[in-house]
Amino acid sequence: MLPSDCVLDISNVFHSTSVVIEGTCLNKSEPTAVLRDVSARVHGGEVLAILGSKGSGKRALLDVIAGRAEGETRGRVTLNGNLLTPELFRRHGGYVAHRCHLLPSLTVRQTLMYATWLANLNNREARVRQTLADLALSQVANRSVNDLTRPEYRRLMLGVQLAKDPTLLLLDEPTWDTDPLNTYLIVSMLWSYATRRGSIVVLTMETPRSDVLPFVSRVTLLCLGAVVYSGPTRSMLDYFTYIGFPCPELENPLMYYLCLSTVDRRSRDRFLESNQQISVLVEKFKVDGVLYMKEGPQVSHNMKDTTLGIMHKGLGRGIKPGCFSTLLALYLRSMAATFSFNKIGLGHFAARLLLLPFVIALMSILYSHSSPVQSRIFLQTGGLIFNVLTLFYVAGIVATSLLFPGFRARYYQEKREGLYGGAMFLTAYTMLSLPLSFISTLITIGILIPILELDLTSWAYASGILWSSYVAAEQVTVAVLMVIGRPITGAITVLYMTLLSLIVASGAIRSLKNLPYWLAMVTTALPTRYASLALNQLVIDTPILSNLPYNESFTCPGVPELCRYPNGNIYLIERFTREGENIREVLYIELNLLISLAFAVGLIILNSVLYLLPLPARVKAKFRE
Repeated sequence: MLPSDCVLDISNVFHSTSVVIEGTCLNKSEPTAVLRDVSARVHGGEVLAILGSKGSGKRALLDVIAGRAEGETRGRVTLNGNLLTPELFRRHGGYVAHRCHLLPSLTVRQTLMYATWLANLNNREARVRQTLADLALSQVANRSVNDLTRPEYRRLMLGVQLAKDPTLLLLDEPTWDTDPLNTYLIVSMLWSYATRRGSIVVLTMETPRSDVLPFVSRVTLLCLGAVVYSGPTRSMLDYFTYIGFPCPELENPLMYYLCLSTVDRRSRDRFLESNQQISVLVEKFKVDGVLYMKEGPQVSHNMKDTTLGIMHKGLGRGIKPGCFSTLLALYLRSMAATFSFNKIGLGHFAARLLLLPFVIALMSILYSHSSPVQSRIFLQTGGLIFNVLTLFYVAGIVATSLLFPGFRARYYQEKREGLYGGAMFLTAYTMLSLPLSFISTLITIGILIPILELDLTSWAYASGILWSSYVAAEQVTVAVLMVIGRPITGAITVLYMTLLSLIVASGAIRSLKNLPYWLAMVTTALPTRYASLALNQLVIDTPILSNLPYNESFTCPGVPELCRYPNGNIYLIERFTREGENIREVLYIELNLLISLAFAVGLIILNSVLYLLPLPARVKAKFRE
């Protein structure tokens, strides 16, 4: 089977995008042409290099091919005669971005295995073994991603897509920040993949080296979005010689003609001269270069059929993720990332399970030797409850801001590949975080039992209340990190919101009885109110806090001004109820526990809905790389 059986045809593509005009108070934007009448053709088994300086439109052309470009696009892109829609590209294409975030605690083998699993492909083990061998990664297969060298990481980025055996593979600067040897290796590996599988490889390069010339079948030279040359590499010298621009001897043809088609901005005269020259080159190619672009492929004798890379005569099943298999793969990948035996994995484990017990254990030392006297016990107990509740919220915020961004970055990249959506991503993340946070909560409450003197029932109630608080903090952080790129900024934002909520609604800093009416109404919509009410009643309204002495030498009852709280119930009524309120409805542990849990569940559902909504272009741009 010949490689020409598969053809990518780009015909007369125009693309424009909106650019914000700086210095305007209303952030006005105007359309700017990025691609102007771009045409190119590449056959199966070939490597097409899109060359151009910065701003020439290389990445925009890849985005147009992949169906990712935002803005107005005209023209036609076909694959094997089929109109290349975004859905068709997701099933039969692969895209390696300029930068790619992989989960650092996974091993190389696990990264490739879960990539094939998310794509719902068969023969996963064989695909992974073949990809490791093709990209010279077999020796580091069991090494964590965080421990890879930069060239190894770059090859693994390629492997995530190559393991899916795409018909069309797009790569944005795959040799960026690599040394000459690894640049040669990467391009030669891509050429080997294309020739063996009969697939199409399209890559962009800003500084092409001469030693990659034998592996580049076709070249498209872009300048300011227009085509200077597009056709076989072997015909490039003949074409430019024909139009009067021969390449000097001992020069790198790719680099020479790239410089020839680059605007010289060193001075105004050079800018005008180079701009005029490029306009001439563009017009000459429209007249004389069409035949070169349509020139047929040079058949390679290296092509062969393999069990993994069946030739793409038509467009078969391709990548079609399944709902259950994708959810299972996401969950197991998150588990593997959390429980990996490396420093990143141990950090995940400590943040999820040990952070909360550790900070609570440190805090409990301050309250472990308090004497049970009325002059201090209620304030100390209320302070303990407030601090415990605060630390649960803070721990949830810190753990989420440390762990979630890594999964978020991978999600935004895989979402663009069409592998899964936001609801499935959050479902898998929540399936992992909920049981681990519950275990951490049980351990933490166990530390507090000697101080609070909780029985088994009270321990269960306290666990449910504090666990719901932790989950609420986690989900609010997840929601904020949807639109804020920097984790530290998101964590500080949620921390301010939480502390304000605790100060207003917990009743520890200021009693709910003395709040203005409108502010008291606001507190009814805050989960901190119900968690604080339930915890305070659970700990303070107990027989052990009845008829306490005022201090070591003065007993109660006695002077009313001193012995104002004969029992915990009186303290709760004074701090947490307002005139006219039904005390039993306010101080009702079971109801407050259910409301706290309802807040946590509601926030989980709300986040699933939020992650289904389309984001503005400016917000999405923060998470693309």
